[in-house]
Amino acid sequence: MSPRVSVVVVNHRSAGEAAGCVASLREAFAAEAVDGEIVLVDCGSGEEERRVLAGLGADAEVFLDENRGYSGGANAGLERARSSAVVVSNADVAYLPGAVTALLDAVASPRVGAAAPLCFWDAERRLRLPADSASDFFGQMGLSRFAPFARRTLRLWEDGGDAKHLPGAVLATRREVLDRVGRFDEAFLFEYEETEWEDRVREAGLALRFEPRARVRHLFGRSAARNPDTERRRQVSRNLYRERRYGRIGRALLERQSSRPERRPPAAPLSQPAVAARAGAWVAVSTNASLVPFAGCPLDADFRLPDDVLASLRPGPVYLRVFRTADGRPLETFVWEKS
Repeated sequence: MSPRVSVVVVNHRSAGEAAGCVASLREAFAAEAVDGEIVLVDCGSGEEERRVLAGLGADAEVFLDENRGYSGGANAGLERARSSAVVVSNADVAYLPGAVTALLDAVASPRVGAAAPLCFWDAERRLRLPADSASDFFGQMGLSRFAPFARRTLRLWEDGGDAKHLPGAVLATRREVLDRVGRFDEAFLFEYEETEWEDRVREAGLALRFEPRARVRHLFGRSAARNPDTERRRQVSRNLYRERRYGRIGRALLERQSSRPERRPPAAPLSQPAVAARAGAWVAVSTNASLVPFAGCPLDADFRLPDDVLASLRPGPVYLRVFRTADGRPLETFVWEKS
């Protein structure tokens, strides 16, 4: 008999995080009375890491000799998955109570092609990672307006709904959707594989659902930092996506824009990455000068960028923008330099 859900966990040099992910899934299956299986995939991390992974007690193991990227790892795991409902997951994710059931409920609707959870960045679960991306042409040109994006982001975080693109750390879908639109394109070596796949889901007339009742913690940025080939792989994927989606001229325009020095917004310098509480406001946090997309936290209390988040950031400017909850209007913008 097939399980109710198959969770494909894709690992590359993240055995410690993978152990936490598997443990959280086991706890979720038990607490939510879900018959689930874990398919653990490793993408060429080496024998030492594989020995650790082999002791985690996954229901199925797929250990690849080479790093086929997240797309290749996901596809390899999907080959072994037995359920008609599947979740593809980064290894650096911990599932919080109720997350699995909420994702399964979301993709039970025939109009929904894929669903993603609300991701927290910090251990205290205050700082929320982006609910949607700015991966369309104008977004990649840096032309997205902050206030409308902020309003849409808050709506998704609070109420959920249809998104243009979903964050790719955790994606739930159905086998029939994969059969209809295909699996992940392995030409994308790092990032953009979920964006391109989600484009196909939307083109098939299916919705991308952001489900805030499903909650996870995503240790964003840690595993990628361990791979010295990350930036090259990201660039290959970005260029491929841009040319396929927007053609050679569109790609050239985006590359030209990307090569220009980043225009910094007017921002007051901070000695510490912290802002005071303010009623009716949120703080947006981003290393991108446009602050689109952003992580966010309500300012119902004083905010300081948590140490566990700081550890995952590269040296450089970090922007903090206080904005009004009601309409997304920016109130103050600050910048802190991580050395």
